Amino acid sequence: MNLTMNTIRIFALLLSSITATNVSGQEIMSLMQCRQRAIATNDNLRIARLQHEQAREQQSAARTMRLPSLAFAGTAIYQDKDFETELTLPTVKPNPLTGELEPNIMIHPLTGEPVIGPDGNPVFNLYAWMPLSVSLSGAYQLELTLQQPVYAGGKIEAGNRMAEVGVEMASGNIELYKNNTLLEADNAYWTFVSLSEKVKLATQAVAMLEELVARVQNTHEVGFAQRNDLMKASVELNTARLNLQRARNGYELSRMDLCRITGYPAETHIVATDTIIEAVAPLLSDSPRAKSVNRPEYKILERNIALQDQNIRMVRADFLPVAGLQASYNHLGGIEFSGTEFDNTSLNVMASVKIPLFHWGEGMRKIRSAQIEKQIKEAELSRINQLLQLEAEQAAMSLMLAWERIRMNEKALEQADENLRLSRDNYEVGMETISEVLIAQTQWQQAYSELIDAKAEFRKMETAWEKVNGTLGE
Repeated sequence: MNLTMNTIRIFALLLSSITATNVSGQEIMSLMQCRQRAIATNDNLRIARLQHEQAREQQSAARTMRLPSLAFAGTAIYQDKDFETELTLPTVKPNPLTGELEPNIMIHPLTGEPVIGPDGNPVFNLYAWMPLSVSLSGAYQLELTLQQPVYAGGKIEAGNRMAEVGVEMASGNIELYKNNTLLEADNAYWTFVSLSEKVKLATQAVAMLEELVARVQNTHEVGFAQRNDLMKASVELNTARLNLQRARNGYELSRMDLCRITGYPAETHIVATDTIIEAVAPLLSDSPRAKSVNRPEYKILERNIALQDQNIRMVRADFLPVAGLQASYNHLGGIEFSGTEFDNTSLNVMASVKIPLFHWGEGMRKIRSAQIEKQIKEAELSRINQLLQLEAEQAAMSLMLAWERIRMNEKALEQADENLRLSRDNYEVGMETISEVLIAQTQWQQAYSELIDAKAEFRKMETAWEKVNGTLGE
């Protein structure tokens, strides 16, 4: 059977597609579908979304701190034994001139001065005795309180701003995890596609060697080829079959890894729509340094500095005056005094002011400490920004290098393809040995495999460049 190399390639592709069509649990997947599945099922991204939702709730809670609060309190008392006591009380008498009541104090008849008892207090002419019994067996108190903060040293405003910054940082965290998820998904997808192409390449190499072994077998039988040539071709065929099995094992591992990332069961058969890895020359007209501020890592650190600004305000607020208003409505009942029930209802309004005066410099030192913490965060941002710029430069150079590698491997494959064709033709007319043909085929397969690796690496570098450029997922 005399098959051309293009015919063998087409046959291998058809065989691969027919095999894939008959597998149950099959999922057709493009790069965009892979990304969407990864974003929808990634646990880290799900946690980041929940943290963002939590930050929004904390922001809503912080906004209520400047609003009045209303509270109700109730107290009930049951005591099985009453309080019993006796009271001896001084009396009063009306002044005959003014008619006003005045203490009924005993006056010494000679001196005209009040009589002083041993305890140093005036002695009264007459005392009243009153037995007293207090019952708390059914006493209760009800209180409705309304509180309104007036000024808290700026702590309420700082708390609201901190909650707002927290929401912004949580949003940046979602973007960060999203970029990491897309990078992981793209790497897994292009690894899967490249290994799929390598399986086809290995299948094609086996088919070519089987054809070559059949030719050598035929020429050996008619006496035009040595048995040694047949053995060399057979050994190479066995090696190719072993390489095919290794390629299939790698393909299966990459398929299961892609299933993990996209949330499919491990046994799902995935068919990538990108059967051949396409590569287009990159356009890097923009400076990588101009894009580092668009990255979520930079934005999170920037928001962290804004958070420190509010933390300084919070620390300063602890040493500023605090003012507030409170109104309460109280009802006291269920108390009996000597058989008479007592109750009382009152409305109380209170204003309070607290002014810190002296703390041995505690406030100044705490404020200075918070300011130093902000300076530390600013220094960290400067350091990280330099690293982000360096990473962007490295990603740009890696992308261009990957593109140059593709161009070189394409030329190498063309040369290896032509060399293999000439070697096979020369072998047919006896101008080359079987060893030279096998070497040419090995070189062709190696060049083809390196081109596949170069294209897959280029697509991965494209994703890495978009990530450091702040445009991944747009």
